[in-house]
Amino acid sequence: MQQPILSTAQLVLRPITEKDTAALFSLFSNEEVTRYMDIDAFSNITEATQIITFFRERWEKQEGMRWAITFKDKDELIGTCGFHHWNKTHYKIELGYDLQPAYWGKGIMTEAVPLALKFVYQELQFNRVEAFVDPLNAASSRLLGRLGFRHEGMLRDAFFEKGQFVDADLYSLLRREYDRETIWQ
Repeated sequence: MQQPILSTAQLVLRPITEKDTAALFSLFSNEEVTRYMDIDAFSNITEATQIITFFRERWEKQEGMRWAITFKDKDELIGTCGFHHWNKTHYKIELGYDLQPAYWGKGIMTEAVPLALKFVYQELQFNRVEAFVDPLNAASSRLLGRLGFRHEGMLRDAFFEKGQFVDADLYSLLRREYDRETIWQ
């Protein structure tokens, strides 16, 4: 199965390819973008090439997927959205996303993430989508709340990132909750 291309009135979610190397490097070399992520800001464009290969291999092995987020009228990566930590035994998957700061607060993720959710619930038949959010990342928490995710609690010292233990707020959206939401229709 090929990774699908999804779209809304203004956005396209498409597979990330080598043509996105410079834009992906720009995104992940920005410390504002990677502040709450488990990766250090990129310092070399080779890191962008490597992560593109990683994303492609994850899809080929059916272990994850990541889309480039672009505008319909301008095919340039402004962010990414996708899933990792696929657990097919328990029908759960973990959501991740990031966006260039110039587009923060403009509703891009509110439009993009529901497309991705629709795909994993309807096409891949997952039952549970989880998101782990740094408690200081208020914008991400607000986004998940708008999309119907429930805050299940805070996991103390859940991850070791950038030389220190960090807490994580756990959010989830179940398929039955997704099925009831009208935001996706």
